[in-house]
Amino acid sequence: MKGAAVAIRRLSAKKVRIRIVTHRLFISDFHQQAVQQTVAWLDNHDIRYSDLCFVEKKDDVGAHLYIEDSPTNIELFKQNRLKTIIFTNSTNRHLPGLRADNWEQAEKLVLKEFKAWKKSQKKKRSKKKR
Repeated sequence: MKGAAVAIRRLSAKKVRIRIVTHRLFISDFHQQAVQQTVAWLDNHDIRYSDLCFVEKKDDVGAHLYIEDSPTNIELFKQNRLKTIIFTNSTNRHLPGLRADNWEQAEKLVLKEFKAWKKSQKKKRSKKKR
């Protein structure tokens, strides 16, 4: 997607931990190829990440914030009260929530959430010291 690699590199440079979560292992006897193709594609497009997770249920990952476009996953995250940025596409326009129409908007939203998360972590640490 236009702007994704640049936005992800900037977020990574600001110490945002990027975890790519995908369910590409749904074809049996194709796992090795799926993993290799995914890594090659990410490398080829200079997408930086800390972790690469291949899971069926993305909510199992336990991220602090998700960026998602699949209505099924968005609904699942909503049910589990997981903070999600909805990356707008034709299949999810009807869903309410925090929304980005492009990677520039997504980056700004991620940074806002990251700052809020860092602030909450700072408060937790100061409470423990008391």
